[in-house]
Amino acid sequence: MTTKPKVLLVGMGGVGTIVAYGIQYTGKADVTAVVRSDYDTLTTQGFDLESVDYGNVKGFRPTNVYKSVDDAVSKHGPFDYVVFSMKNTPDIQPIEPLIEKCYHEGIGIVLMQNGYGIHKSVLKKFPTAYVISGVSMISSTLYGRVIKHVGQDAVKVGVCDNGKLDYAKQEQKCKDFIDLYSNDKNDIVYDEDVNYSRWRKLVYNATVNSTAALTNVDIGRLELFGGIDSIVRPAMKEILAIAKSDGVDLPESIIDFMIRSDDGEWYPPSMLIDIRKGNYTEYQVIVGNALDVAKQNNVPAPTLTVLYNLLHVIQWRTMEAKGRFVLPEKRPLPEDNFHIEFK
Repeated sequence: MTTKPKVLLVGMGGVGTIVAYGIQYTGKADVTAVVRSDYDTLTTQGFDLESVDYGNVKGFRPTNVYKSVDDAVSKHGPFDYVVFSMKNTPDIQPIEPLIEKCYHEGIGIVLMQNGYGIHKSVLKKFPTAYVISGVSMISSTLYGRVIKHVGQDAVKVGVCDNGKLDYAKQEQKCKDFIDLYSNDKNDIVYDEDVNYSRWRKLVYNATVNSTAALTNVDIGRLELFGGIDSIVRPAMKEILAIAKSDGVDLPESIIDFMIRSDDGEWYPPSMLIDIRKGNYTEYQVIVGNALDVAKQNNVPAPTLTVLYNLLHVIQWRTMEAKGRFVLPEKRPLPEDNFHIEFK
């Protein structure tokens, strides 16, 4: 009897749940999910899906659910793939220590996360790893135990070439994952230029997502209240200029395409949901990494810089609220190098 491939999935939010369901829907692989805050809910009740792709699904659970990567590996490892669909916050929780717990030479590391250049730190730590980039344009959000999935699960999947292994082997590892995930409901395709797709998605995420989070309004209100033309469009033009400096020539038409992509929905993007929940945001990989490229290539990006700096302040506000540090009674000053004791 042939053993099914085994997929470890870290992060069961709006994206991760649809990924887990999509893979199990094919029946080609078993999914073991690592979940922390929603562990009790997922194991006792499961998640309800209100999905544009799969309809209404009650009480979905992955094949196996654990609280930690260590537990998952000890019970069901080794895995053929590990999919990261958790929030991408390297300033708070880098994924490399989690990869280390499940890593072996043949495992495929699938980065189904937001941001640009997110594979670089992984390949620095694991230079001969099979790293796969998944660019998802899904509109899916977790509310309590309900997944509201309003945009088709469409993912472009490509190779992050490590420059060490034969490219054909890396490509096959990528295409084997696509075969596990692709079904008659979703649209999972191989992408020879996944770098292009990541910049393309950043046109939305670094601008609409960031501005909605900072203003605390959904996409519809952001447009009605004047934020699209005054903030989002200028920021989008900056992303196009930065991408061009990185060798990716995005058409101007992508601006209106992204602005109109949520028409008909009062859609709150992921960063806004994080702000409303008091969670950390992915500002570093979404905006910060793009600005690193802008700085390196001398591309002006004043709007994105302001968005980034404001989101940086909010991230530290969230760190304080979550007890990552306690400020002293006496305010630290420049001569103290603004010293803060982290827990």
